[in-house]
Amino acid sequence: MMNFFRNLSLLSKMTLIVVVILVGFFAISSWLNFRQQQESVMTEAVEKARIVAFEAIRTREYLSQQLQNGQVPLSLERYGLIPVVASQRIGADVAKDVDYRIRQTSRRYRNLKNAPDAFESQALEQFVADPQLDEKYAITELQGEKVFRYLRPFVVDQSCLQCHGDPATAPDFIKRLYPPEQDQAYNYRVGEVIGAASVTIPMANLDRQLMANLRNTLVGLGVIFLALVACLGLLIRFAVTAPLEHFGRAIDSVIRTGRFEKQLPDRGSDEIGRLIRGFNSMMEDLQEKTANLEESDRRFRALTETARDSIVSFLANGQIILFNRQAEKLFGYSKAEVLGLSISDLVHEKCREFHAVGVEAYLAAEAARLITETRRVACRRRDGEMVYLELSLSEAESDGHRFYTAILREAAS
Repeated sequence: MMNFFRNLSLLSKMTLIVVVILVGFFAISSWLNFRQQQESVMTEAVEKARIVAFEAIRTREYLSQQLQNGQVPLSLERYGLIPVVASQRIGADVAKDVDYRIRQTSRRYRNLKNAPDAFESQALEQFVADPQLDEKYAITELQGEKVFRYLRPFVVDQSCLQCHGDPATAPDFIKRLYPPEQDQAYNYRVGEVIGAASVTIPMANLDRQLMANLRNTLVGLGVIFLALVACLGLLIRFAVTAPLEHFGRAIDSVIRTGRFEKQLPDRGSDEIGRLIRGFNSMMEDLQEKTANLEESDRRFRALTETARDSIVSFLANGQIILFNRQAEKLFGYSKAEVLGLSISDLVHEKCREFHAVGVEAYLAAEAARLITETRRVACRRRDGEMVYLELSLSEAESDGHRFYTAILREAAS
């Protein structure tokens, strides 16, 4: 994996890093947005359930008030006008439209359909125990289905006492339907909690709404993410990698041609701009030094090529690096042929001591004496002919490399 990343181009590396960072931010933002959407959907669910429950209670209270104000006597034929019954049926019709479940429940119920389940019983007990508590909601399970439950209490008013007060004053048809000795819904007092409006919302509905909201948000974030990646890629390309590619091509040109005239255009005072100015300054300095070096080399070559003596320079390992014109005439080798050969190729086999130990060992042992005195040496021309030469040796060092220069002339017989 590291080798794969190392071999990528700079633009690819920077783009990949940016993408990884943005993906991290995208994931964090998505999670936070998901939590926010959850809270928003739950808040909306509470508000909707609160409105539905409140309207169910208001419907019951309104019907009760109208019946009381109009002094409408209740009868078996008008059973559907009983406030609790009417609001229950209205709630059922509304539930069909909004896909909610709306009903009224009570601990002292008359109709078995109004019997509270475990969650409703707990809520009703809390409403009775705490008159200031005006609602109760939570996410629970109902018959194996995950649902949102909401309950809002309603209390007894004067109109409720007609059917739920003293059994002696209750309408005859109520007493026939719900005999006082068997019914638990009599003997309420004004202000007492008589029941609650119960709203149930399937979580599947809320989850669909949550996912729809989240999907829309993620699409928007995804578009922004892709736009950011594209913009940052173009910015990196324009501001970093393109100038560096130009810079790299300039260095390749210098390496390939060996010329230092290449100058890059100035691009400001940023890091790449300072790098380019440093490169241009280095090119100017190298161009000047190269010109001086070339001039010095020309003078040196002119000096060695016009010398009357043979001049041969070689490294400590014996490799020949300079061979002037007089040396060519003396040994019969051209400069092109001899450069790279060993100095031992020019020493005759008669110098057994030299050939026995090799160039480096011989120079290590004898160089100090050879530098201080002129010595007569048996040498060999290209055709194998032996010739005696007078040798004057000097030693120098350049860039950590030691080399020797031998000045040779034919010895007198």
